[in-house]
This record gives sequence, structure tokens and C-alpha cells, in this order.
Amino acid sequence: MAVLNETLERASTDAATVSWQRNLYALTAAAFLMFTAFGFVFPFLPLFIAQLGVGDVQQVEVWSGVSSFGQAIVLSVFSPIWGALADRHGRRLMVLRAAFGGGVIIALMGLSQNIWQFMGLRLVQGAMTGVVAAASALAISFVPRNRIGTALGLIQMSSFAGNAVGPSLGGFTADHFGYRLSFVFSGGLFILAGIVTVLFVKEHFIPPPPEQTKPGLTGILRDIRSRGRDKQLLIMMVVLFSAQFGVNVVQPMLPLFVQYLDPGESAATLTGLIFTVAGVVAAVSSLIWGRLGDRIGYRRLLIGMALGAGLIYIPQALVVNVIQLIALRGILGVFDGGLLPSANALIASSTQPNQRSSHTAHGTTYGLVYLANGLGFALGPLAGGVIAATLGLRNVFFLTAAILLVIGMYLPFGVKEQRRAS
Repeated sequence: MAVLNETLERASTDAATVSWQRNLYALTAAAFLMFTAFGFVFPFLPLFIAQLGVGDVQQVEVWSGVSSFGQAIVLSVFSPIWGALADRHGRRLMVLRAAFGGGVIIALMGLSQNIWQFMGLRLVQGAMTGVVAAASALAISFVPRNRIGTALGLIQMSSFAGNAVGPSLGGFTADHFGYRLSFVFSGGLFILAGIVTVLFVKEHFIPPPPEQTKPGLTGILRDIRSRGRDKQLLIMMVVLFSAQFGVNVVQPMLPLFVQYLDPGESAATLTGLIFTVAGVVAAVSSLIWGRLGDRIGYRRLLIGMALGAGLIYIPQALVVNVIQLIALRGILGVFDGGLLPSANALIASSTQPNQRSSHTAHGTTYGLVYLANGLGFALGPLAGGVIAATLGLRNVFFLTAAILLVIGMYLPFGVKEQRRAS
């Protein structure tokens, strides 16, 4: 009898392992499709905006900046709200919202006849999407606790891989079929991601007890405020905002810096090559670092990633040709691949179930995390433009290096990590 019970228990454990792994691979595939869809059209938005008749090149640049800033701000505001709803009604539902809702809105962008229609849809897109937060909260809800780093590494890998593949496919589609049809293809990829999620990603969601939730918007805001009182979460939000801010100080300036280094070459082609090399390296390293974090601890890994990335930004400011820049951005991808997964895994490992039930607030947690990320994404390019205009392009790299190095030196003293089971 004891042997039979042991056999049944082992079979149950094996089935559960297969179940969460299958779930994770299907969710990773869906996330990859959505990130590829983003890369399909958004790198070329300035070129599409120019076709809407907004005026000269300066006007196109202004509207492109306003479009990106507005979308990031709306995404930041809505992320905690969607996260709180996920904790009440299910995390898979939020992935489906991002996939189907984002797909419809992005496809409609291709029908825009003027800049105002496009801007309205761009803001709605910011409210409807939020792929990383939704996918991260869902993944953490079903993976074993000692595999959080691996799971988030896979999600981050899908992000880097999609961002590396999407622009190439999108550029080919735009050149052969036009920008408007590119939006339709992008929307189709989102819809396909939603179908993959419906068919292959399962969730055993247990809603919180009714006595622990207050209905309506008031209850949602109360949940967000309650989660936001966690000191460690607030510290990590500041860390992630600073990291995202620093990285996005540099990113929009890269085409200009490439052009400055080599005026005779095509800045767009070389910049695309830089992003592809860095994206491929980061995609591979994110999975490796995620698994390592499960073994050595997420805080230790995050410290190493922040310090390593900060140090690699310094020589980028001193390069004299594009080849050197490409090589250094590729090395940077090694550290970029571990930065966000280790930070997100550290946050997840510190999120405890409600004291009166087994319910966790992973959705609200990652909604707040991507509130901080979104603000960094929105404000970083503005700061980068000001610094480049006043102090020179090379100084944007020094600023990012300083921010990441400060983060790496602060983490050992400001952030705690729960003791890990052997």
C-alpha cells in the first residue's frame, strides 16, 4: 500500500511538472508573438506619421515624441488598475485583454486618416496593452517558487527575441505592402497570440474571499494603495524606474550617435544592426541568468547585472567608430538580459500570500512595477534629448553608467531577500 501511494504521489508530481512547463512554454510563445508584433510597426512610426500630413520633418519629430510619451504615460496609469483586476478575476484574462484588445486597436491604427485619429488610438493602445506585466503575473501564478527566475527569464527572452525579429519583418512588409498593411499584420500577430493563450495556457484561478475585497473602483484603488505600502516594493520600483530611465536616456540617441561616428554610412541600417546584435545576445543571456538566479539568489544576480551594465556604458562614450559601438552594445546585452528578470524575480520571491488566505497580489504587484517602468520609459528620452543638446551625445552614456553603478552599490544595503530553501 505504501509503495502504491508513493507511486501515485510521484505520478501526480510528474504531471504537475509537465503542466506548468507546458503552460510556461505556451505563454512564452504567445508573448513572443506580441513582442514581434510591437517590433513590426512601432520602430517605423515616424515614417507613418509623416504620411499623415503633419508638416515638415521637425513636426514629424515632435509628434513622434508626443506619441511615445503619451502612450507610455497611459500605460503607466493603467498598469496597476489592470493588475488589481487580475488579482480579482484571473491573470490569464489580462493576457487575453492585451492580446485581443491590443490586436484590434493596432490594426485600426493603419486606418488613421489624420494625426488626431492616430493619437487617440495610440493612447487607447497604451491603456489596452501592458504585455510584460500581464505575462509575468500569470507565469508566477503557476510556476514553482524555486523556478521563478527561469520563468521570468523566458518571458524576458521572448521580449528581446521579438524586438530583434519584429523590425526586420516589419521593414520588409512595409517596403513591399505599405505601412498601413503592416498595422494589420501586427494586429493579426496579437490575435494569434490570444488564440495560443486560449488553447494552450491554463489557469486554476481561485478568487479572493468576498470579505477581503471591496467592489468597484474604490476597492481597486484600495488594493493598489495597500500593496503600495510595502517598503521593499517601493524601493524596487525606484530601482526599476532608475534603470529604465537610464537605459532610455541612451536608446533614442543611438541613431544620432551612429551618424556622428560615421556620417558616410546609413545610420538607420547600422542602428538596426546594433539593436539586433544586442537583442539576440540579451535573449540568450536572459534564460541563462534566470536559471542562475534560481540557484544563487536574485539580489546577488541583480547587483552583478547593474554593476556590469554600468561599467560597459563607460567605454561606449569613448568609442571612435561604429564597430567598437556594436561590439560594446553586444557585451551590454549580456547584462541587459539579466537585469529585468532578476529584479522581477526578486520582487516575486518577496510577495507573500495574504495572511488570511492563500491569495497573492502578483497582478497588483507587477502593475505597480510597470507603473515605475513606464515612467522611466516616458521620461528617459526627454532627459536624453536635453542632455545631448546641452552637454553632447557622449555624456548620455556617462549619465546612464552613473545611474546603474549607483543602483548596484545601493542594492546590498537597501534591498533584502528572503532566505532561500536549500
